[in-house]
Order: sequence, then C-alpha cells, then structure tokens
Amino acid sequence: MRQLIALIPVLLPSLLLSQALQPLSIPPLLEQDTLHLTVAAHTHQFYPGMNTPTYGVNGDYLGPTLVLQKGDTARIVVENQLSEITTMHWHGMHVPGEMDGGPHSVIQPGASWMAEYPVKNPAGTYWYHPHPHMLTAKQSNLGISGLIIVRDGEEAQLDLPRTYGVDDIPLVIQDKKIISTGELVTYPLGDSLWVNGTPNPYVELPAQVVRLRLLNGSIARIFRLGFEDDRNFDVIAGDGGLLPAPASTNRLMLSNGERAEVLLGLTGLEGDSLLLMSYGNELGQAMPGSSNIILEGSLLNGIAFPVLRIRIGPPTANPVTAIPSTLVTIPVPDESSSVRTRTKTITGTGMVAMGQFMINGTMMDMDVVNDTMLVGTNEAGHFVSNSNLAHPLHIHGVSFFVLERNGVPPPLWERGPKDVVLVDAGEDVKLIVHFGELAGADHPFMYHCHNLMHEDQMMMLQFMVIDPTSGISGHADERVLVAPSPTTGVVRYIAGHVVEHITVRDALGRTVIDQAGAKRTEGTVDLSAVLPGLLFVELRGNGQRSVVRVVKE
Repeated sequence: MRQLIALIPVLLPSLLLSQALQPLSIPPLLEQDTLHLTVAAHTHQFYPGMNTPTYGVNGDYLGPTLVLQKGDTARIVVENQLSEITTMHWHGMHVPGEMDGGPHSVIQPGASWMAEYPVKNPAGTYWYHPHPHMLTAKQSNLGISGLIIVRDGEEAQLDLPRTYGVDDIPLVIQDKKIISTGELVTYPLGDSLWVNGTPNPYVELPAQVVRLRLLNGSIARIFRLGFEDDRNFDVIAGDGGLLPAPASTNRLMLSNGERAEVLLGLTGLEGDSLLLMSYGNELGQAMPGSSNIILEGSLLNGIAFPVLRIRIGPPTANPVTAIPSTLVTIPVPDESSSVRTRTKTITGTGMVAMGQFMINGTMMDMDVVNDTMLVGTNEAGHFVSNSNLAHPLHIHGVSFFVLERNGVPPPLWERGPKDVVLVDAGEDVKLIVHFGELAGADHPFMYHCHNLMHEDQMMMLQFMVIDPTSGISGHADERVLVAPSPTTGVVRYIAGHVVEHITVRDALGRTVIDQAGAKRTEGTVDLSAVLPGLLFVELRGNGQRSVVRVVKE
C-alpha cells in the first residue's frame, strides 16, 4: 500500500471540481423470496470520456437496496465473478457467526455462497459490503456496497415518508481518489465526493417532509453534515433502528460505516433549493478529513464542501407534512445487568494509511479468538483511545448503546441502538452490549476499526459467543422445566430424572448455589439471595445432567 501511494499519478482537480451537476442515481430495490447478488468487474463512466474499472453488485457500481421484513427469513445468494476471493458481510444485522460474512466465509472466484437467517433487527437502515481479509478497502472502494432496509409493523404505524426514491431517499456518501488513467486508487482520503456513485449530484424532492437514509461508505473520511443555511433537521434513526423521538440538530457527525435516518421539512419551499454540505473545517484535528497537516493530502481536507444539491418541486398526492413527536420505545439494558466490564484500549500513532494501530496491544490473527462471550448476556465496555487519530469502532452481530462519552451522556441522536461508534483521540466511550447470536471458533465475530485502511492493516480482533448449555447429554424426550423466569425468588423445577444435586452458576461461570436435591423429579430452589442476572441451573442425578437458564430480577 505504501508503494502504491508513493506512485500515484497526477490528479485531475480541475476535472473533479468543475463538472456540471448530475441527477442523483437511485439504486434499484430488490425485494423477493430469494435475493441474488452477483459480484463482478465492470467499467463505468463517472466523468464524460473517462472509463473507470469498477466492481459492482448486479451492475457497474454499488448494488441494489435489499428490502427485508422483520420476522421473515432472509435468503441471499452471493455469486463471485471476480478473479479474486471475496465475502459479503451484512453490516448491523443480528445473524449467527456462520451467516455474518466475515473474513472466514470466503467465496472463491466462480463460486457462490448462500446466507439464510431469520430477520431479527427492528426497522432501520443497514448495509452490506465485502469483508475479505486485507482486501476490504480495495473491494469496497471499487464499488461493492449496498443498503439494506428492514421494515417492521411498529415502524409501519408511524406517519413517515417511505416511498423509495420519491420521499425516502438512499444516500451512500463516499470520497474518491481518481487518477488520469480513470482508475480508482485505494487511498485513505479522496479529492471528489460521490453520492450513490454520482459526482456533483442533485436530487429533486417534493415540498413536504422527506426522509434521507445516510451512510458513510468512505474508506476513512469522517463527514460532519449540515445545510449551507444552517437549518435544523431531525434525526430519527441511527445504525440499529429508530430513536425514541426525533432529535433536532444542524450538524451530524457520520464516521465510516455509520448510518442515520433524517427527516427534512420542505413544506412550502416549492421552487427553492438547499445544499447539503460536509464541514471538514469543523472536524477535530484527530479526525480524517480535518485540516491536520500530518494527514494524507486531499483537496477536500479541512474545508466545507458540497455533498448534494436538493431542488424542491411540488408535493406528492398524499404528502407527509408533520414530524412526529415520538417514535418507538427502546428497551435499553441497564448497566447493572452487565455480567462484566471489558476495556479495549486503542493505541498507535501515524497517518491514516501509515501507522500501526492496535486494540489492547494486539493485531488480527485469523487463527486466534481474542474474547469469549455468553449468549443472552449483557456486558459493559469501554473503548479508550491513546491514539493520535479518531477511530470508528464496529462490533459484528450485535447492537449496543452508548452510555457515556468521557463521563457525559451522548447527544440525543446517538442514544439509539448502534453498531459503530466514533472514538476520538483521548476519549473514553462507555457502551452496553447484548450478545444474542452464537458464533463459534470457525466463524467468529469481529470488532475492529471501520477505517478500512486500519481494518486491512489488522486493527481487528475476534470473539466467540457461546451457549454454555449446549452439548448437554441426556434423553431427547426428557422434560425439564424451571419456572417462573424471570423470577425474584423461589423457582420450581420438574425434570425427566431424579435430582440429587443442584448447582446454580452466574453468567461468568461462578457457582452461586451448590446444594443437595430432593431426590425426586420435582422440587424448588430459592434464588432470593442471588444477584440479578442470567443464571444457569444445573440438575444432576441418576447419571444424567440437565441445564436450563433462569433470569433473576
């Protein structure tokens, strides 16, 4: 990579900055029982007369927007027509490790892979992109990315814009480095800004409330979004779904891999136009895209630059004209429910593409699992940065909640479920995470920096999520019941065998009760003195063993 950067030909700043506005490309919707995605090499003209080699999904550049319904089963076939390996990661989706599409789920050239999983996520904006080890930045930069829209009944009851491409607009925002030969260079900070693969884009929107689904799909650049006239807009969703209520703001920070849904009130503005900007001049010096002189060079560094021109036309037949005051109820896990607290310290000093950045002093090893979590548990965590750069940290297979930034609650728009969090230099960000999906040593989950240069340079570690009750021997037809659950005190058990001994362990494996059983198939256990949390009740007798889960409140 360092040799590549050193050999970059002369750029074409006049070409990149002087083009006329182009109509925004809207990725097609794909909504069917089995979704077919074909990844292949193509050529596309982003600028007149310049042919650019690309990768795309079902097309020249980027991919279709997938529509999934909560409660359905997603079936997605990915065919690799590239000359190199790839994978496909369902970023933000709650799926088991073997369906996650991480670096262990390699799709060889000419081969296909089918992901099949129940859709458990709430309504929201998620995305898909490749995740092959040390090739992610290259393949994403060339065009392998697309949005996923999950719908559910709760979101459907809200009066929100949802006519795709009319008042519900996908916006994949990326900066690009393109050279005189037309090639896209895998470089941390680009000189031109594309939205949905469109340079210098404009979009025509109706004079009513519209919904913008934003994704920072760049390699490393952090965007600070706002409008040229500093008008407020309402954030209604983050990475993992809707917020409890709209959060009004005039600036929105979006780091790599983060998403947000925004409502913009355009009622009465027919014939007017707005300009969505990114205020790189307002970024902190540790953030890629700021004016920091040690960062790799880019025409966009440290300045305010346009992202999208919005031209406002007449309203539609049935417009949304009001922004709701409330959205959905979100059950945020209480910190007291955490079975442990882990601290992950970020270290390393350097430029965006040049440096050695680590998590807890460790770098990625495909054969090493760094952490083990228990399914069904909550854990508190701290991301603490001792690095000179800001890092967007992503955790696979989960949604989490940001509890504090340096001891202070996060802004309102950051209080919903998330899967990427930006950790600035010197910052301590506290999270609470629920682990609801299994991942074994053969297909572990990742946590890593979503600056794709850092990810490919192995700023990434792996974790398993295991079920301690799996692999229990016993008769397939035995009846085991421990109730009630949740409980505040005494539970009753009914087993398919005589119970001679009872052991109760907490989620960390510590024994909290160890007592004789009643030497009958039925009896009780008093959990009153046990701390709240997830418990595992083990019943043994007559050479048999059964383990069941109980939640103590």
